[in-house]
Amino acid sequence: MRDFFEEIRKAVVSQSDLLSRFTLNTYLGHINKIHQYRPKLDCKDIDVPFLQGYVEFMRQRENSDGTIYRSLAVLRKFVNILRKNGLTDKNPFANFHLHRARTRRDFLEIDELKALYEDFFQKKAILTFAERESMRAFLFSCFTGLRYADLKNLRTEDIKNGKIHKWTQKTGQKVYIPIPKQALSLIRKSEDGCVLHVVNNSSFNKNLKSCAEKLGFNRRLHAHLARHTFATSCITLGIPIETVSKLLGHSVLQTTMIYANYADATIDRYMSKFEV
Repeated sequence: MRDFFEEIRKAVVSQSDLLSRFTLNTYLGHINKIHQYRPKLDCKDIDVPFLQGYVEFMRQRENSDGTIYRSLAVLRKFVNILRKNGLTDKNPFANFHLHRARTRRDFLEIDELKALYEDFFQKKAILTFAERESMRAFLFSCFTGLRYADLKNLRTEDIKNGKIHKWTQKTGQKVYIPIPKQALSLIRKSEDGCVLHVVNNSSFNKNLKSCAEKLGFNRRLHAHLARHTFATSCITLGIPIETVSKLLGHSVLQTTMIYANYADATIDRYMSKFEV
């Protein structure tokens, strides 16, 4: 018997110098997720019934179709590693096709962001500490475009003269972001050097959900929504796509163009409404 978790962790760690920190953490997170589904797993036990059961496990945890697709895509990478290393001769994905979920890249429109920002400051006394700090970080991302991982690791030394100078974790790109006055008002004073108090992703999204309910905000909030909101707001305001790409830390302009497709429909209506 060759333990799946031991072999995959060993393979992933051996590649750590070639992987970004974000990708490494993503792979390790998926290993833990598979362990929750099947704590004991031989390398040769991954077959079509295993995949079917894994999908059902994720659906019971209310994972979205997009999350399920990404989880299976990572597992397929793991299976390919096992096959390459001669630890299994099975290829369950040959008879199990992944179907990418066609989801709309959601975002808050400018008037929604304005309402949420104002309600947060007017009603934050009714929020718990966890809800308040998660919403503070979420709104900060709406105005700066920082990814969740970069929010979590943003430190006072990353901010100079009201501007963020930071190497992003996911792509390793250097971003330069002038901080709008709305975002400056969200920065907390702390002794640990962290600009924001950001918990793990799952708790972060749960805090946002309960916070939105208390504020009477009828939208599903999550970490990625904030970055999407920033990108589409910038494009709606007429900021050149090349500039938006640099603000987001994209290495390829085509990635930024995705947001342009969603912003087009709102440009005429919201061009003058970013006065939060």
